[in-house]
Amino acid sequence: VWNNILSLFLLPTKSVSQSESCFCFTDSINPVPQSPYFRIVGFDVTNVERNSSTLVKAEFRIFRAPNPQARTTEQRVEIYQILKSDDVTAPSQRYIDSRTVEPQAKGAWLSVDVTETVKEWMAFRERNLGLKISVHCPCCTFIPSTNNIVPNKSEELEARFAGIDDDLIKQNRRPGMTKGQIEFSTKTPHLILTLLPTDRLESPTKKNRKKRSAAVTSICSRTDQGCCLRSLYIDFRRDLNWKWIHEPKGYKANFCAGNCPYLWSADNHYNMILPLYNKMNPEASASPCCVPQDLEPLTIVYFLGRTSRVEQLSNMVVRSCKCR
Repeated sequence: VWNNILSLFLLPTKSVSQSESCFCFTDSINPVPQSPYFRIVGFDVTNVERNSSTLVKAEFRIFRAPNPQARTTEQRVEIYQILKSDDVTAPSQRYIDSRTVEPQAKGAWLSVDVTETVKEWMAFRERNLGLKISVHCPCCTFIPSTNNIVPNKSEELEARFAGIDDDLIKQNRRPGMTKGQIEFSTKTPHLILTLLPTDRLESPTKKNRKKRSAAVTSICSRTDQGCCLRSLYIDFRRDLNWKWIHEPKGYKANFCAGNCPYLWSADNHYNMILPLYNKMNPEASASPCCVPQDLEPLTIVYFLGRTSRVEQLSNMVVRSCKCR
């Protein structure tokens, strides 16, 4: 499913510039007034394809910078979708996920799956009120290590986030500590959206035609002896020890294998003569091979330093086979 997929990097901005394989939002962020208990970050998805069915995955990434002045060694941070409702009794937010962080520790990226939230934003633009990053319980103190709650003791958000808390990050630096200041300021919150191109959303007529043509190049069974397309899934980390590819985690590469008998339906005379020669001269070394015929590219997302990149690798997915 990952081949022919378009990946987009969305920064919390408004204007958009389009390139061949990604959209980059470049305006500065406009956060709400700071609260000691939460942060709010918004994303403009109006320039993204309106049909939410094209969205495969949405990932929210935010960089936690170290806070040497933090009064706690660990803290549970929760991510919410902000909701809009005229009913005062209705909930104002929807829980998405949480992470336990160490505010004083070395900075690190936090990643949260927000696919369903972004799908809702794409389908109903008026519901896009942003994401809320909050402590577990502002009216009390939650201790993750013991899973206990200390009542009547307000807990402030001790974690600091690049691109949102830049002023606080500068204020809380240890004396004489200047290294990394620019690095934190460039690690802004962003979304990584993985979308199917619109040409993959076909009409029923096109789908039926594709089903008929796919019958020729579909994955064959294990019992098939002839040359045909075989299924092969490659996990980049497990199978290749490739840790540099961020998305996808793996893909269906497929491969070709099987016998190449004499066939009059061969695509050229040479491919017809060679198996016949091999059949008449079984001791001869010349014999046709089952090889890929149609290949498709694979789009990957990776990071070069702290910069996200999208690249299309050609001829990565085998779609059909032939004897040659």
